[in-house]
Formats: sequence, C-alpha cells, structure tokens
Amino acid sequence: MGFSLNAQEKEFGVFVGGSNYFGDLNPSYSFKETRPATSIFYRYNFNPRMSFRAAMGYYWVTASDNKQKKYPYLLARNLNFSNQIIEVSGTYELNFFKFNPLKKKDRFSPYIFVGASIFYFQPTTKFNGKKYRLQEIGTEGQKGYDEEVDNGYNTFSLAIPFGGGIKWAINKKLSLNVEFNSRKTFTDWLDDVSGNYPDPESLFLVDENGSIASILSDRSPETGIDPIAVNGKQRGTSKDKDRFNFFGIGLTYTIFNPKCPRPY
Repeated sequence: MGFSLNAQEKEFGVFVGGSNYFGDLNPSYSFKETRPATSIFYRYNFNPRMSFRAAMGYYWVTASDNKQKKYPYLLARNLNFSNQIIEVSGTYELNFFKFNPLKKKDRFSPYIFVGASIFYFQPTTKFNGKKYRLQEIGTEGQKGYDEEVDNGYNTFSLAIPFGGGIKWAINKKLSLNVEFNSRKTFTDWLDDVSGNYPDPESLFLVDENGSIASILSDRSPETGIDPIAVNGKQRGTSKDKDRFNFFGIGLTYTIFNPKCPRPY
C-alpha cells in the first residue's frame, strides 16, 4: 500500500515586507513612505490548485502632506499621521498551475486570492514631542463642546483583501512566496481625515490642554501661513475610502499528512 503524493494539506508561514497607505494624505499613490510590516499565516490546501489561508498581520502606515510636492493645497494643509494596524483575515487562494512540493515539475506557480478581514487601527500624530491619539481628540468636531459626547469613528473596520504572487518550493517542506496585496476598506479614517473643517471655537474646550484639538485639526500655521481652517471648508474627502497595501517575501513550512490511496 502506497501513500498519496497530494497529502501536503497544512502549511505554516511568515511574511516580512513593507506596507503603505493610499488616501487623503497620499492621493498620488506614492510608495515613498513605505514602512515595515509582517504577518503569520496558516494555509490549508484542498488540492494542488485551491487553498484557504488564515492570517494575522501587523502593518505600519504613515503619510505627511509635506511630502506631496505636486499639491500646493496639501503642503499648506500640513497634516500627518502614523497608524499601526492589526488585522485578522481569511482568504481563498487559486494557483494557476498545480502546486505540489513532492513533485519537481509542480514546484512553481503564480497565484491570486481574495477574502475578508477585520482590523484595528488608531491614527496618531506628534506635536511638540508628544504623541496624540487623533480619534480621541475629534479633529473634525466629533466631540463638540461636551466632553461626554463622542461621535467619533470606530477604530475597528472590515476590509476585502485581494492580491497575488508566486510560490516556489525550495524542497519538500520549505517554500518561498513573493506577494503583493491590497485592501479595499470600509473606513475613511485611517488618516483621521475625511470631511470638512469644523468651527475652530467648537474644538477649544475638547482637551484638557484647551487648544490641542484646534491645533491638530488645522496645522497650516506651522508652515508660517495664516490658518486655512474655515467652518465647512473641505479638509478631506469621504468619497473614496482609504486603502492599505503590503508587499513582501514569505517562507512556509509544510506538514505532510500521508494518506492511503483509494482502492481500485
């Protein structure tokens, strides 16, 4: 009695690479502010063509208006943020070719995938050396005069991860993956910018510091110009949701589960 050559059902692996963000502070889709990212994953192979992957990832994204030299308004707006995202996802993968580390002719394949995820994010910025959580401040007037009123956005959101890559089996147990993926999110607050400037006076009493909410809502004076914030003036756009992306290299370890072939 022999064993099936298609019994490489389970894989465990890790990705390392870089992440970046597209949104109100990066409308040019630039990769200049790419930051480190990583994920760990479990892959279950249904057959040499199809598999399911469960993953947990950490993605650091950041952007600054002062990097957008082609956009004078963004240079004047002068906002910036940093965000460390934690995500749990499940995706369905499809290999273009049969992939089987036990067969030398089947040790390479491009692949694509799509799925769903939930992630946690918390945009921050620094002012005078101190870090502030922007969601807690309400830079677009989410909190108002009353500190007990909080209409801020949710720091948990859903996304649709999708992408593709190539996988290559180094030997029977180890494989390399090179991958690029992106996420269509359902939030416009990764960067804490979405709508219009609020009335600056309505922000004055939000923080114990008194003025920090107003300062972080409109940072144009830091560039040496007069404040550009006018109640109702566009600060960002909620028309397009924010996105974040990842590209990197992954190493997987395959656990074999030999099965007896079906009797004939």
